[in-house]
Amino acid sequence: VEVSAEILKVLRLRAEESLGGELVGAVVTVPAYFDDAQRQATKDAATLAGLNVLRLLNEPTAAAIAYGLDNAAEGTYAVYDLGGGTFDFSVLRLTKGVFEVLATSGDAALGGDDFDHRLFCWVLEKAKLPPLNESDTSLMIAKAREVKEYLSHHAEARFNAKLSTGEVIDLPVTQGEFWQMTQHLVTKTLNPSKKALRDASLEPCDVKGVVMVGGATRMPHVQRAVGKLFGQEPLNNLDPDKVVALGAAMQA
Repeated sequence: VEVSAEILKVLRLRAEESLGGELVGAVVTVPAYFDDAQRQATKDAATLAGLNVLRLLNEPTAAAIAYGLDNAAEGTYAVYDLGGGTFDFSVLRLTKGVFEVLATSGDAALGGDDFDHRLFCWVLEKAKLPPLNESDTSLMIAKAREVKEYLSHHAEARFNAKLSTGEVIDLPVTQGEFWQMTQHLVTKTLNPSKKALRDASLEPCDVKGVVMVGGATRMPHVQRAVGKLFGQEPLNNLDPDKVVALGAAMQA
């Protein structure tokens, strides 16, 4: 709670500085699977940070609000949230302007970092590198992340890195190769998604819209897999890193 409060305090000061005045209140978002104790702890942290909490809002609900789904016709929506280190999938029902979370599922140990790591391992194999020291490993993983992001918009990238031993790595990586080596990770997100649908007694065709949240959803093969599962294009025209914050701001 104290650590959370320190983070929230810095955010409060930044907000007051950029908005030019005292912050009267804030909407704070939490994962949909948080239990009452975790929600209370979040509230306590915000109070410690000097924030007046107007409301705790579920992250998938916030994302749906950002897309204006609360003004849309009533129905069932899914939120696919693939962040840096975690994956969450939620099914929401909208009735009379109110969202109800029907089911949640996910994988607390799966995220964009795993895609970086997979590419890093592929380069190690390709370049036949010996085990690396800590700083070279950090450098290579940071490079893998850059290449991954570049491949979301380009057909080919070069993996360039100079190791502390003086060895230079320069490998071409195509979009197709990257998609192939990480396809199993994308598949790993679809199982919890299907489980949440089963828990809510729904079929993919019952879902009216799918909202994409989290930076890792920028990868085209992730978008495609989700589109294929639900038989429709997912909603992805808002910045997936900011969509939850936008919804929270609208609610505030």
